[in-house]
Amino acid sequence: MSSVIKKSEVAKIFPHRNPKSHKGDNGRVLIIGGSINYFGAPVLAGLGALNSGADLVYLLVPECNFDVSRSFYPDFIVRKYPGNFLNSRVLDNISELLDNVDAVLIGPGLAEETEILRTVTLIIKKAKCPVILDAEAIPAIAQLGLIGDKTGHHENLPEIIITPHRNEMNELLEGETLPENIEQQIKAVEDFAKKWNVTVLLKGHTDIIASPNRETRTNLTGNAGMTVGGSGDVLAGFVTSLIAQHARPYEACKCSAFLMGLAGDNLYKSKGYNFIATDLAQELPYTIYSVIN
Repeated sequence: MSSVIKKSEVAKIFPHRNPKSHKGDNGRVLIIGGSINYFGAPVLAGLGALNSGADLVYLLVPECNFDVSRSFYPDFIVRKYPGNFLNSRVLDNISELLDNVDAVLIGPGLAEETEILRTVTLIIKKAKCPVILDAEAIPAIAQLGLIGDKTGHHENLPEIIITPHRNEMNELLEGETLPENIEQQIKAVEDFAKKWNVTVLLKGHTDIIASPNRETRTNLTGNAGMTVGGSGDVLAGFVTSLIAQHARPYEACKCSAFLMGLAGDNLYKSKGYNFIATDLAQELPYTIYSVIN
């Protein structure tokens, strides 16, 4: 079985800040998400990014989410595009944003619409920095042939990271399902990461992190309280923040999985299972500080 991520390892690989840095040096994040049905998801992802050290977080949401997103926290820089769901009109003014960020997260709060997946692929092709796909954006890599010839070759595409849960991973496995046996499950995730040339953070009771180079680790922090809605959005924002702070995608996924789970374990000590995704985001700075200092 792949080795388990340890606290000492996370302390070594977590991005460390230059004390002489300036605004923007420590990560500019763009989060593309939201819909008429789910306005909170991109906000939760933004909280995950801000509370893990990103300097600037941009939320790009449909106009139906705009007012609530910009009034929720003054810390976000919020932009909008016409419509109730992600659509091709987002492309009209996205180039400037994509040119000025260090990592892009697509997915929190999106709906299941064919046009959404087409738009996701067009955004990825325009991006010049790593792209993290979560939730409804994940199927774009398979359904629309994003990877191309399935030999692990990306043609003129940025690094891609996916953060699926078990059901979302099953959708990508071409008619197969993840085995129940953990060692076989690790092998399936390793093979997928290699074949599609993506970094995978599979969320579950045991998190599995795999790189295209067959680097693989597991994570055991966390508890059943983290099944609460929105926790995956916070984690996706956390991963994106660390990548924007120049961590390797594989290292960012390892740190985020471990520290997010540890934040949940810390909350359990004071709240039992009665915590919410916002609690997890707000616990992150204290958890991070306890590990890296």
